[in-house]
Amino acid sequence: MIEVCVLGPVEVRATEPGATGGYQQQAVLAMLVAAGGRVVPADRIVDQVWGGEPPASATATLQAYISRLRRLLEPDRAPRTAPQILVSEAAGYALRLPAEQVDAWRFERDVARSPDLPPQEAVTLLREALGLWRGVPFEQFADEEWAQAEITRLTELRYAAQERAIAAMLRIGRIAEAVPAAQALADAEPLRGEAWRLLALGLWAAHRSAEALEALRRHREHLADELGLDPEPALARLEQAILTQRGEVLEEAVGTDRGPQLRPAQLPRAAAGFAARVAELGELTRLAGEDDGTILTVISGAGGVGKTTLAVRWAHAVAGRYPDGQLYTDLRGFGPEEAPAGPADVLFGFLTALGLPDHRIPPALDERVALFRSVLAGRRMLLVLDNAVGAEQVRPLLPGTRGCAVVVTSRSQLGGLVVAEGAHTLRLDAFDDEEARNYLRGRLGAARVDAEPLARDAIVARCGGLPLALAVVCARAATRSAFSLTAIAAELQDEEGLDAFTVAGFKHDLRAVFSWSYRQLPDGAAALFRHLALHPGADVSRAAAISVAGDEARGLLRLLCDAHLLDERSPGRYVYHDLVRAYALELATPSPAVLGRIVEHYLFSGGNAVEVCFPYRQPSRLPPVPDGIRPETFADPREAYAWQDAEYDTLMALTEICDESYLKIFVWVLCPYQQDVRFHLHDSIGLARRALTIAERDGSRWWIGFLQYAIGRAYLRLNQIDRAMPPLEAAIAVGRATDDPIRLAHGLLSVATGIVGVHDVPTRTETIKAYPYAVEALAAYRKLGGDFGRVEAANALHPIAWYHFYRPGGRDKARALLQESIDINVRCDHPHGAAGSWMHLARFHAATGDPARAVAAFEEALRLFGDMQDLRIEPLIGLYSTHLAAGDQEAADRVRGEALSLLETARYPDIERLEAILGPRTPG
Repeated sequence: MIEVCVLGPVEVRATEPGATGGYQQQAVLAMLVAAGGRVVPADRIVDQVWGGEPPASATATLQAYISRLRRLLEPDRAPRTAPQILVSEAAGYALRLPAEQVDAWRFERDVARSPDLPPQEAVTLLREALGLWRGVPFEQFADEEWAQAEITRLTELRYAAQERAIAAMLRIGRIAEAVPAAQALADAEPLRGEAWRLLALGLWAAHRSAEALEALRRHREHLADELGLDPEPALARLEQAILTQRGEVLEEAVGTDRGPQLRPAQLPRAAAGFAARVAELGELTRLAGEDDGTILTVISGAGGVGKTTLAVRWAHAVAGRYPDGQLYTDLRGFGPEEAPAGPADVLFGFLTALGLPDHRIPPALDERVALFRSVLAGRRMLLVLDNAVGAEQVRPLLPGTRGCAVVVTSRSQLGGLVVAEGAHTLRLDAFDDEEARNYLRGRLGAARVDAEPLARDAIVARCGGLPLALAVVCARAATRSAFSLTAIAAELQDEEGLDAFTVAGFKHDLRAVFSWSYRQLPDGAAALFRHLALHPGADVSRAAAISVAGDEARGLLRLLCDAHLLDERSPGRYVYHDLVRAYALELATPSPAVLGRIVEHYLFSGGNAVEVCFPYRQPSRLPPVPDGIRPETFADPREAYAWQDAEYDTLMALTEICDESYLKIFVWVLCPYQQDVRFHLHDSIGLARRALTIAERDGSRWWIGFLQYAIGRAYLRLNQIDRAMPPLEAAIAVGRATDDPIRLAHGLLSVATGIVGVHDVPTRTETIKAYPYAVEALAAYRKLGGDFGRVEAANALHPIAWYHFYRPGGRDKARALLQESIDINVRCDHPHGAAGSWMHLARFHAATGDPARAVAAFEEALRLFGDMQDLRIEPLIGLYSTHLAAGDQEAADRVRGEALSLLETARYPDIERLEAILGPRTPG
């Protein structure tokens, strides 16, 4: 957009520098602007441009100037079309531009509008108008006679605009800005009485009466020295009013829109022992420094986490940046009071603190909001709105214009302010361990704290990083300075739950602070808060909560997280702070129904996981899913394994509290994961033995056989063959007695596997001993049919293949049987089973002197195991031994490194055997 600027040197913006042409062409443009859109005759332009002595070519030259200016002002005008901006009329020329595009016209228009506006709007408008000035109007033509009258007129209008702006600032209470502006104007124009009057009024309003009288005296001296005159009568009357302190004169002169003159400083005392929160303080300062100090930030966090301490600490640190004062209020959103503070009451307190008399404060909330925002308009103030219950409580207390900082603290996240007001959020969590130690040092002294590091760290752990808990412990330690920290830590451990965090005479202990959050919950969220505390795991999933509380659990979990009574540490997984959980458990009553739903959720979710990972297990021993239970489902084995990894500790904890009838089913659900995936073998044995006691008491023959099989198989995985054989033989006996082909076949195959082993090439004697067990198991599996029978039959082929390995001419047969086991698993889409068969084939190739094929087979097993790190170790051991036997030390070292790395995190059952092969995990 083209903009013509004359409030300073004449120039046209949005053009190339110098495009306005030379001095005379610029003069033509300036004359047209000075005419204010009226037609200027061509002969007058010629006369003024050439100073009354135009050359014969003046008219033609003027036309050339006009043509160039038209191209400058309308660069996109089509050829031979009539100009719209610089037009020809009545033997002259006129400029037809909107006022917005000529700075002098816009200035004059806005100054004329300002008296009709409210003072706040007038200040804004006049400041923008005065900002258009860049120097002397028509600066390069200041000596031209034709320009001088317009320069004088505009300059006088500028002084008037400055006076109006100062007067409007006084009316809205912006004394701190009005006084220096009036002083500058009075210094620039010492003979202007209005500038001195405004200066005196501003100084008087700022309680600087002596300076106001001195200003009027100086004006009187200027007039006497320069003109020999006395001041206007109005200034004499003002001087007398100041001398007699007639407040009604000040009120009348400044007007009812005048803001209060008090500078409130309401911040409470900053708490002692402030520690940590360096990053949070920096973030608040960064947000306030991004623009003009304007900030709206919500500090949220659990009760006792130090929100108020942080807000007040930061407010004290930056108070100097907000010269008009600080306002503070406790909104009582969470506290012993039954009702939070009402916004209307808070506004009444703010307005009186800002100096308004009671009779000036309207009764209605909307009117108070409007008055409050008017008083704060143009001010730079800092507001701390502490302990808010919700966005609707806070919104009426927010300033309406920029320049103020507002920090809100709440146990709720106040999402409404984030969405509608663009508030920044700062979540405050508990201290980490080092921050907690620093807090103790700050309160008790570094020498005392660090003299007993074990006790110090025990206190930190017991407090869970919660500043309020640490403060209570520090109070206990400070009042008993003769006690060692070891003694205090021992007391904390002896006292259960929240009893350890009470102090005589201190009403706001942890139990009370947590209760204030709990009291705000709707009934459904309060019930879920209590019920989930019965969950024995470190965290609880959203799916489990839905099984406990139904579909409404989704919304209730959001409410609990918003109140910081739960924390969603990762998507769909929720955790209590340890002390919050202790409070929830105090509220929770033993509920077999709730515990039963938690148990059933995890039991049937685990059942779904095992059926995805091991689809061929038969028969399923899971009963129908109870009504209302929403077990998790899984798209593929990877997803199911991830769930089992995440929930394993919870599943094991539930086996300690579940109904006896479910204990055997937990063994059924967990056994494959424990024995074939992650090797929690001792857990598996212990769980199966507990369930076996129940099964033997009840006479459940099928379960007795299954549990004996599970125990024996786990011992096989531990390579403890002698301990494996008795329970496996017992499982075979149950299978024969009950005519159960699955129990019989599983027991027979496990015995065969135990005889030949799974890690090395078996001996001839071992294969002969295992052969009849494997053959009978193979026949039983083939009789069962289906994918289940085929997959298990593939496993039975392994000991049979090794038997043929030692028969005269039997190696081709052995290789064919192992290849058949691979093919069966591939057809049945059972990659882990295929991987096991590939490892047997790899050992076959190594034993027959074909290391290249052995390496290829082990690598195929690795591929099929994918990222199942525990399962990858065995083929890596085989690769290592094969490379070593083949003399490829470099390849052996590479594989050894990977295997040792996995052993650092894997739960492998027979570490001693692996270290015997690989050497110690940390050489030397």
